[in-house]
Amino acid sequence: MSNGLGIGISLLLGIWAYVAIVADLGPGWTLDDPIVSGLFVGAVVGNIPLGLAIGGTLELMSLGLWTYGGATIPDYMTGSIVGTAFASVSKLPLAQAMAAGMAIAVPVSLFMTQLDILGRSATTVFIHGADRAVEKQDDAAFTRWHLFGQLPWGLSRGVPVFFAVWLGSGPIQTLINNIPAWLTRGLGTMGQILPALGFGILLTFLPIEKWWTFFVLGFVMFAYLNVPLLGIALAALAVVIIYFSLKPAQAGEQQAEEAAAIKVDETKSPVTHGDLVNAMWRHILTLQISWNYERMQALGYAWSIAPILKKVYPGKDEYFAALKRHMVFYNTAPMVGSPTIFGADCALEEKRQSEVGDSLKVALMGPFAGIGDTVTAILMKPIFAVFAASMALAGSVGGAWLMLLLGFTWFGFAFPGFWLGHRQGLGLVRQVSSGAITRITDMASTAALFIMGGFIPSILGGVRTPLEFTKKVMLEGKEVIQSVKLQDTFDKLLPYLLPLVITFSVYWLLKKKHWTNLQVLLLLVAIGLVLGALRIL
Repeated sequence: MSNGLGIGISLLLGIWAYVAIVADLGPGWTLDDPIVSGLFVGAVVGNIPLGLAIGGTLELMSLGLWTYGGATIPDYMTGSIVGTAFASVSKLPLAQAMAAGMAIAVPVSLFMTQLDILGRSATTVFIHGADRAVEKQDDAAFTRWHLFGQLPWGLSRGVPVFFAVWLGSGPIQTLINNIPAWLTRGLGTMGQILPALGFGILLTFLPIEKWWTFFVLGFVMFAYLNVPLLGIALAALAVVIIYFSLKPAQAGEQQAEEAAAIKVDETKSPVTHGDLVNAMWRHILTLQISWNYERMQALGYAWSIAPILKKVYPGKDEYFAALKRHMVFYNTAPMVGSPTIFGADCALEEKRQSEVGDSLKVALMGPFAGIGDTVTAILMKPIFAVFAASMALAGSVGGAWLMLLLGFTWFGFAFPGFWLGHRQGLGLVRQVSSGAITRITDMASTAALFIMGGFIPSILGGVRTPLEFTKKVMLEGKEVIQSVKLQDTFDKLLPYLLPLVITFSVYWLLKKKHWTNLQVLLLLVAIGLVLGALRIL
């Protein structure tokens, strides 16, 4: 099974891997699902049952795994492609071919986590290139930096798949076996702690010093009561509604002054329906293709809203100043949540309510991230995946169609979500004078902190130390050696202590020491590589 396939098939599968990962980042189509990819490869190599069997097995292995907030998981799509391609060369009966394919698919899936981390890290180059383009007021270069942001994502899948399928399993297995163990550990640890950067940045936008008690409630529910994230999100919704219903509205002098200071532009909006449709399609199709560890979805968001800004701010200086304002950290559920936030922000920009729009965007992305990711990944995906995997293992292509249906369903929800947000955004402008915006922002911020209390330990829960110490003690007159695991000591002090320490250290460096996002990113990379290689984390 060491011989590879022809260069034509290898190129086709490499292109599929590239397109599949970019399609997942953009419109959310589930082309990267292992069953869907298994079906495609099976059709290409002439053995659909084999592709479905390998894809279905990998689907079951992936249950419960989801890339929350930048977390890296095994790349079962690539494993499905390479495993099916290699197994098809063997010409063995289905059961034996599937076993042989899985022997390659699993290590390839695990190995791809390293390339995924490198690909995600490389995308930071594009956000800084876009920053320079905005400073130079070069709109074409700004667009190029965003659209080219897909390259590290696509190439990190497409190139390995091409060479793996072309060269055959022998060289790839040799490469995997010869990667130094210290480097693998270091990259793995780096991937585990890098999402702390996104959480730290998000905390700088939220009033945690004012509403820290809500964060503690979410943390206690997850760490001590083992409440799942969906339960925490629902509890956050209930607690926040009860709290603010009992808390009297503050319609005092400060709100009156704020309302008086806000002047809504009642002139006809220069933004046409076509401009809104353009912005909506940009957002739905490309929001995440330039995703990066530093500011996550910021570049995609800014490029999406650019058509609106061009009409509202016709002056070149004014337009690029508005564009720069949207280049700040942004990250939320891309299909269930972000279109609604984006639609409301577009409506507020139309009325030149940029400060209100910016506040609303920051306040809502946390709650929508918690609720959206929980509903799509924890509630719906496992249900669909179990049925799809059982169908695929039975040889039915319906399993692949079922997973495609799930992806296109979320894609379809994005469009009404945008228009709902746009309508509500216009309504929110008219409620500013009553202090409703301040109240809504406070409610959204507290809900975000509540959910993040459970979200942070959930995503960073893998950050643990394997260190243990031994000591000699006297027990019943005999000297025995006793081992003490450092992680157990930490857990007795506070569950998930290390994830909290790392996240709030990032927050402290950003908020109090005024480090740049890039400086913190480089620090986390160094810490992850060194501590992982030394087996400290």
